[in-house]
Amino acid sequence: MRQLILFLTLFVTSIVNAQAQDVSFTGRAQSAVVAGDKFKLVYTLNKEGSDIRLPALQDFQILMGPSTSYSTSTSIVNGKVSRETSYTFTFILKALKEGQYTIPAATIKVDDKKVSSNAVSVKVVKGEAQAQQQNQQTQTAGTTPSDDDLFIRVTPSKKNLYQGESMVLTTRIYTKVQLDGLSDIKQPELSSFITQTLRDQEGIKWTMENVNGRTYNVGTYEQKLLFPQKSGKITIQPTEIEFMVRQRVARNRSRSIFDDFFESNYRTVKKRVKSKPITVNVKPLPSSKPDGYTGGVGQLSLKASVNKNDVKVNDGITLKVVVSGTGNHKFIEDPKIQFPADFDDFDAKISNSISNTARGMKGSKTYEYLMIPRHAGTFTIPSVKFAYFDTAKGKFQTSESGPLTITVEKGEGGEETNSGVVRANVSKENVKFIGKDIRFIKTGETNLKPTGTFFIGSLIYYLSLLVPLSLFILLFIINQKRIKDNANVTLMKTKKANKVAIKRLKKSAQFLKSRDKEAFYEEVLRALYGYLSDKLSLPLSELSKDNAGEILSNSNVSKEVIAEIMDILDTCEFARYAPASGADEMDKLYNQTISTISKLENQIKR
Repeated sequence: MRQLILFLTLFVTSIVNAQAQDVSFTGRAQSAVVAGDKFKLVYTLNKEGSDIRLPALQDFQILMGPSTSYSTSTSIVNGKVSRETSYTFTFILKALKEGQYTIPAATIKVDDKKVSSNAVSVKVVKGEAQAQQQNQQTQTAGTTPSDDDLFIRVTPSKKNLYQGESMVLTTRIYTKVQLDGLSDIKQPELSSFITQTLRDQEGIKWTMENVNGRTYNVGTYEQKLLFPQKSGKITIQPTEIEFMVRQRVARNRSRSIFDDFFESNYRTVKKRVKSKPITVNVKPLPSSKPDGYTGGVGQLSLKASVNKNDVKVNDGITLKVVVSGTGNHKFIEDPKIQFPADFDDFDAKISNSISNTARGMKGSKTYEYLMIPRHAGTFTIPSVKFAYFDTAKGKFQTSESGPLTITVEKGEGGEETNSGVVRANVSKENVKFIGKDIRFIKTGETNLKPTGTFFIGSLIYYLSLLVPLSLFILLFIINQKRIKDNANVTLMKTKKANKVAIKRLKKSAQFLKSRDKEAFYEEVLRALYGYLSDKLSLPLSELSKDNAGEILSNSNVSKEVIAEIMDILDTCEFARYAPASGADEMDKLYNQTISTISKLENQIKR
């Protein structure tokens, strides 16, 4: 009984804890506001709650709140119904003075339990006189904004750095006017740097900043991670951006109350903005480079390990070397490793787990080497040395993995030879048949031929010469017949008459689908006359309905087929001048024409 009660208690407790963990209570606000302006502080809860409480706010004034709203959504995925509920609590605050502030966590009761939100950071910047702001934001249409109202800044994260050390180049837009887009961008050439994209973002995220007593909307347009590849003074040329500025049209007097309704109150003008050039000082690395240096710059380290230390002859071993830390991972060369002479080693498989950050490339680069011991014994892989330049200390540092010992036991067909000789890394093709390096040239029964027997001069040899000659003569005869047939234009027209008619009828089928009656009947008439012209070897100019009937009768065509042809011609000619026929009649005529041409093709002998 006690065990049952204990089990139920634990079960109920786990359910309550799971429900408590599912509660999400988050707060958000603008990242930057102007001192004296109003802004929204919004809290979102995914369950019903009550008694929301804000912390004491000394630097903000609560003007209104909380204003509560409720929303729910239902979705069905693979037959599974899920419902999401959201409660929103909105406060209107007023920023009292400039500074960087953190609004502590708010609390709310959910199922008689107190739940806390996250803290919200807000930057309050110095504002300007409202009249002055309105004056600057409303300009006469066609005038170009001043350089104080719209400009860009390109700033490096550091101006003194070492060759190969990373720096971040940030392009920001400062504006007091309303932007409608970017029409032209001219980026500087960065041939002295290797460039990586620091971040990908959808659109520009805006914040507010006070510069020389004026408040601007500031957006980060682009951030690049640069690695200088040469030393000395390097100048980065200016960035140019052409902005589309949206301006309100100032009118002294409205001509009519409808003018503002039908005419736009805004105009768009272009403004080309250019940043200032930047000069950075790149210091060279010390000339005396230690052993094991492969181009690494930053704060890095190296570790090496094998997947097993006790193996048998011809067993595969994986040596893993990991270079980790923050630096220029992608530009580091492979480490130098000495393998035992009794091992077959292969090129490394390289994998990267690297992300670009403001400090450089952060993560790890892994090298995996496959080794196969060919003899028994105890072998040692010397310590792998990895030297890099530490930018924080301004000097080279060396990281060592330590020696790795591998014991190889005798395997089937193996040898018990010990070898302590060490050699440099070499590349080989992948081994496909381990333990079968030497093979017999041929095994099994051998068929022998008498001495003096040759293929040249035998019966099979002469037959092999006659077959190509016979094929050549046959192809020559067929080609001559084809040339002769093509020279007879009338005969070729007669043979191709049916194909041409069917091709034209396909075009009429398109008009049939689109229900274009006039074009349909005209194309059927053209297809039938064209077929008769080709089949009867009679020019179109000399062909009429009357003489066509006579010629068909002389060509042993049955009266029924001739009557069908005349009926089709009459229908098409009548429909061209009185196009009131329905879609059913067009379908019937199309099928009748195909059937009649097939009958005529079987009866005309030419």
